[in-house]
Amino acid sequence: MKINVEELIDLPPIRYTKKEDPFFDVLQSRVQNYFSSNNTSRYATLGMVGKSIFQLLLWIGLYSLIISNWFEGWSLIILQIMFHFTMFLMAVGIAHDGSHNAYSRKKQVNRLITRVFDIIGINSYLWDFNHIRSHHNAPNVPLYDSAIDSFQLFRFHPRARWSRMHRYQHLYIFGIYALATLFKLLFLDFFSMLRDRIGFVRMKKHTYRKVIWLISTKVFVVGYTLILPMMLLDAPWWQIILGFLLGHFVSGIALGIIFQVTHLSDHSRWPEPDADGLINNSFARHILTTTADFSTQNRIVTWISGGLNIHVAHHLFPGICHIHLPALAQIVRETAQEFGIPYKEYQSVLAAIKSHLSTLKRLGVEKDFEVEKVKAKELNGLAINDNQRTIAVKGQRSKDGRILLNDILANDK
Repeated sequence: MKINVEELIDLPPIRYTKKEDPFFDVLQSRVQNYFSSNNTSRYATLGMVGKSIFQLLLWIGLYSLIISNWFEGWSLIILQIMFHFTMFLMAVGIAHDGSHNAYSRKKQVNRLITRVFDIIGINSYLWDFNHIRSHHNAPNVPLYDSAIDSFQLFRFHPRARWSRMHRYQHLYIFGIYALATLFKLLFLDFFSMLRDRIGFVRMKKHTYRKVIWLISTKVFVVGYTLILPMMLLDAPWWQIILGFLLGHFVSGIALGIIFQVTHLSDHSRWPEPDADGLINNSFARHILTTTADFSTQNRIVTWISGGLNIHVAHHLFPGICHIHLPALAQIVRETAQEFGIPYKEYQSVLAAIKSHLSTLKRLGVEKDFEVEKVKAKELNGLAINDNQRTIAVKGQRSKDGRILLNDILANDK
């Protein structure tokens, strides 16, 4: 019998049992000292504002060239690719900081900056649930972190149901990543709006204004990026569509690299909370267990990725503007070494991708932790659904209170 998690349980909020952590206390003190000694705040600097203005002007300029009707063929297609990639830059380099209230000390400014998401096809309201509340509160925690939901296309963690196609996920992963921004524009936000739960965050009824805003902004973005060029330009329709698709493909791959390799690589762990949502670790150490950096010394990569290649420091201090992350990375690295805490960093983008593919390959062939749909002889435990499968887990617990997911009942065949 299938059991729907929303009908049976509400996942409790994640909490971390070790609230006092000398490592994080020292780290916070050193970060505060960095800002005080440099006489600057944690918010955007003039350099950050200049970067934002440059990206916005580049976005407007490229679009003006596209609809000017001066170009066709590969010149038009290249312009479209550059235009869509600039939208990606605006997402990770401007709107993302606003969504974390890291751009300005004024909430109104942060809300305005976050609206950049809406004009490039990402619903800022649902971004808050998916990214801020779910992912940042519980990175790499199965069922809790919506970022590792994969609709069974991939096996992103050992508790996900295994299928034969996952043996090849390291081969087709970038083909799916290429569709990421297009999927987000046309489907994912609508799906999120209809869900009862995003990660462990229980969704309430959305107002009509939120629904209308979602639909109207999606129509607006599809209109100015695809429909309007097809109406105004003399270029063949297939060139416009090809440029539109290739622009999304390039942006989607970049998005996949930045957001996935930092949490899914050779170092990755997937900690499990107990039935009360408690993780037997401090928040800071959890971040270092589940997160990695790459190319922290490469200014070009850092500029393009909006500092998200410095992912450990971002998760430890999400309220700090990404313009400060290169300096914070050094502080985090030295403090972790001092306390004997592993700090994972890949020296190049290629090294990070190689580790990512290696981990996907391992998850695709190893079934040691496979969780299948089971027959519940005793329904005195917990039923969970990660949008990939429905499972029932026996209510036995270990000494530290964690649910023993390996103690599952016989497969329902």
